[in-house]
Amino acid sequence: GALAEMAVHAAAALLCGHSPVLQPLRNLAFQPHCMQVSTQSTSLLLARACWILCWTLPATLPRSRSCETAGVCGFPMEVSRCPDCCAPIGGINHKPLQGFQVASDHEDRTQTGHILGGVQHRRTLGLSDRGMSPVVFVLLRLLTHLSMLLGASRDPQSLGRMIKPTVNDVLSFLQEHVQEDLAQLTRILGKSVDDTVNIVHLVLSSLLQAPQQQPGQWLVQFDDVLSTKEKRNKWEDIVANAIIVPELKDLDKKLLKLNRQIQEDERISSNPIVKIVYGDPAAFLSQLPGDSHIHHSKMWSCRRRVSVENLGHVVQQKNAKDTVPLLWKFLQKETELRLVKFLPEILALQRDLVRQFQNTAEVKHCSIREFLREPHSDVLRDLLERRVNVFLSVWNKLRSSLDTNGEIKLPKGYCDAELSLDSRLEVLLPRRQGLGLCSTALASYLIGLHNDFVHSVNRHIKEDDRYLISPSEVADLHVISYELERDLIPLILSNCQYSMEKGGETLQDFDLERIQQQVISKFLQGKPLITLTGIPTLVYRHDRNYEQLFSDVRNKVEQSALPSSLMNMISGELQSYSDVCDALSLIEITLGFLAMAGENSEMLLTEYVEQVLQMGDQTNPHVLQALRRCQLRHSMALWQLLCAHKSEQLLRLGRDPFADVSPDYKEELTPELAKLLHTFLVHSRLETFLQELHEMIILKLRRVQAVEEFRPTWSLKESLSPYLHAKDSELALELDDTFPDEIFLSHATGTWKAAAVFKREHR
Repeated sequence: GALAEMAVHAAAALLCGHSPVLQPLRNLAFQPHCMQVSTQSTSLLLARACWILCWTLPATLPRSRSCETAGVCGFPMEVSRCPDCCAPIGGINHKPLQGFQVASDHEDRTQTGHILGGVQHRRTLGLSDRGMSPVVFVLLRLLTHLSMLLGASRDPQSLGRMIKPTVNDVLSFLQEHVQEDLAQLTRILGKSVDDTVNIVHLVLSSLLQAPQQQPGQWLVQFDDVLSTKEKRNKWEDIVANAIIVPELKDLDKKLLKLNRQIQEDERISSNPIVKIVYGDPAAFLSQLPGDSHIHHSKMWSCRRRVSVENLGHVVQQKNAKDTVPLLWKFLQKETELRLVKFLPEILALQRDLVRQFQNTAEVKHCSIREFLREPHSDVLRDLLERRVNVFLSVWNKLRSSLDTNGEIKLPKGYCDAELSLDSRLEVLLPRRQGLGLCSTALASYLIGLHNDFVHSVNRHIKEDDRYLISPSEVADLHVISYELERDLIPLILSNCQYSMEKGGETLQDFDLERIQQQVISKFLQGKPLITLTGIPTLVYRHDRNYEQLFSDVRNKVEQSALPSSLMNMISGELQSYSDVCDALSLIEITLGFLAMAGENSEMLLTEYVEQVLQMGDQTNPHVLQALRRCQLRHSMALWQLLCAHKSEQLLRLGRDPFADVSPDYKEELTPELAKLLHTFLVHSRLETFLQELHEMIILKLRRVQAVEEFRPTWSLKESLSPYLHAKDSELALELDDTFPDEIFLSHATGTWKAAAVFKREHR
């Protein structure tokens, strides 16, 4: 009933209003196809008018990657290395290393269209952080949703294309959002549902009095389809300041006057329900049975509801944002800040997972549910399940903020859907790439949120930021922690005073300065800053920075190539995939120790493994037999051979050996390119080509930033040739003379796979 009345009222106001500021809403309501703008050969749905539903301020990011060694001021306090490329980053005592840049880019990570998702997700989101009053922000959302609802009733296809992800029933979807807007508005205003609906009707009526365009006033500041974000922002400001904010002034008086008009309206005043809702209780209480439970005036009066949202509205109405700045900031971020208490559990889960999977050779591919079903003790299983559920709950509540505001930029699509026990296990494993970025980004965001408030409090009470701890030390007592119903609401109620005038309603007043003082002292003060350095990070063995590892090995142990006869013998003896994996694992462990301690390059590899590392009993005897003639100077060449051999085995088993390489390098070879490559392979050093190209793919193209450093449009020959010349490889001249120029880096993995198939067929 109320929803239909608001929709009809909105339609009437938009049809009768003549202000150009209403045109974007009119387009949504009556011509939703107009919000579709063509760009080049594709059709991009701008729907800028409903962009206001979800956009928040973009995060500030450095040009390349964020510096985890920076202090609160933004300048570095220590020197470290980038986990992705090993470049030196940071600085000492606020003096950055050469190349340090202060983040100045504001990358817009928002999208066009309606991207709020279902209302279940909205119930976990905070409100606007764009300097706009929560009441104004929700009313803007409501006007937009009502216009979209009208548009969906006329042209559901055009309107449906604005909604991301797509939904089956557009009308029901938008009705649920309108109802959620009303619920949020009710909580913020602290009014009854009836009063809230009446306030919406007041705002809809004010659309008819929307200001007309003055000469040159809005001419270039927004257009009818809000085709850019800047025009959308300007339109929002005009609607907020010219229509909504004036209507909210003296709101209680306007509401009292409206209720009196309803009560005195002859058309509806005879309705017994209207008499009960809007009439004087004394007029009808005497007619009720004396022993009735509802024979009391309190049954017929509505006391304002006290909530966090309502307190924010009170601060806004009193213009007290500058008087109680920390309370205002707290109320703006409260829905997210209440989740910081889960940080110790999330960090503990990450540490447990890192301990379990660190340095394993293979990425574990399974769902979270399947992982939890694996053999664990009852106590460990219960602990894991609890921590996993905490992680999933916090992620689902913060995923929109992580997508738009997070310091770590997550790849497109990572935050689109909620996580569940059926999601892939990788989302829990904190890494610097792939789905593991989800876990790292969540911990980083919570730490940043905590630190922001701790720093603000320290600045407010004029204390310094010397109290620092690392993520490994974080416990419950270190983080901002409180329960909404048990701690915060009672604190607000204890500072709420009621007064009553004869013949009037009960008045409510909050001691805002005292509330701010108690919030600081009970929840925020005395907490340490948490450093970003030390967030648990899982490093699979293949995630190592092998270039740095090889450099360290060369500095400690002289290296040389494997003789062809030895290479053929090893390849012949290690035929199974498991044997190759065991051998590669052994070589990687050996390289790690050689990089740190060095050793005599002439020592036999098997002697080093059995006598120095004392790993003879833990090593596959067949592997030791196959490597019996190798020396430590062959360690790097063995790694290159076995790594390529492992990928050949994966290819033979029908699996992708380059699953974690960017799709930009996975373009298939056309038949023409395949013929050109075949001609090269017939006359080339095939085994050397396979190993060298494989090594370049693994060391160079698998990096997180690979596409920025090695453009997929570059020639594969021009990219691989300098790599070979630096090694003085005999293959370099062959490559320069006969490799096809038409094959690009985008064909890198396809080229290697084609060469591996050629080798298998012509063996």
